[in-house]
Amino acid sequence: MTTSGQAPAGEVPGVPPELRAALDRLAAAPSLLVALDFDGVLAPIVEEPGAARALPASAAALEALTAVDGVAVALVSGRAMESLRQVSGPPAGALLVASHGAEGDGTPTDLDEDHRALLARVVEAVSAVVDAHPGTALELKPAGAVLHTRTAARDTAAAAVRAVGEGPGSWEGVRSLPGKEVVELSVVEADKGSAVTALRERLAHGSGQRPAVLYAGDDTTDEDAFGVLDPSAGDVGVKVGEGATAAGFRVGTPEDVAALLEHLVSALAASPRKPGFPAGRA
Repeated sequence: MTTSGQAPAGEVPGVPPELRAALDRLAAAPSLLVALDFDGVLAPIVEEPGAARALPASAAALEALTAVDGVAVALVSGRAMESLRQVSGPPAGALLVASHGAEGDGTPTDLDEDHRALLARVVEAVSAVVDAHPGTALELKPAGAVLHTRTAARDTAAAAVRAVGEGPGSWEGVRSLPGKEVVELSVVEADKGSAVTALRERLAHGSGQRPAVLYAGDDTTDEDAFGVLDPSAGDVGVKVGEGATAAGFRVGTPEDVAALLEHLVSALAASPRKPGFPAGRA
């Protein structure tokens, strides 16, 4: 019998039993990559992007994970690197991938003259869309430009998205990445799936063992990452929130993500493991 308001022993509120079992299996892997989107996963979505912060429980769990031998922690975000560092306050040893893989550990952005010229045209075009659609905003990145629509009226936001999609988003050499209240245009080939693959290969090269992967994300851009996971090899994908997904598991909120990370920390502490690489190294 359980006390009113408390979960039965062994249960974790917000984390389905099947996901807990998958996390327990992950904890036994010799090497593990924990890769996470930031906004909507570690941090609740907020109207002002610069005000986003990881939930305290998630931040504490990340600190604990980076201290475990054989575990690498990576933040894989659509934010620009400077913004990601500012809002995430990453623990020492965490790997950072920004701009959907165009910036970050092992993925430096180096634009040639043609890319720089195309980027200038994209920025000019998106800036014109923003000027014509009140409430939208432009964010500049080293290899792209982002239309933000969260604070615009719904009809205005939709019109701005169409204008970007039919305009610079349709140009040759421009990759369009629609997300929640954003459309990112990039002049380099980069996505979260390629980023996760690169991180896994980097860790495998350093340890001689291919790490199992836990990836959690909430946005359409995270589907590329879910798509490169191999559930048959023990990889675990977790969709946060609603929407169609290729992930094998789903939780509802960032609070649920904190709970699943805490469960993983506990499972790692209880599991007899043979670590594949020292924590914080790759």
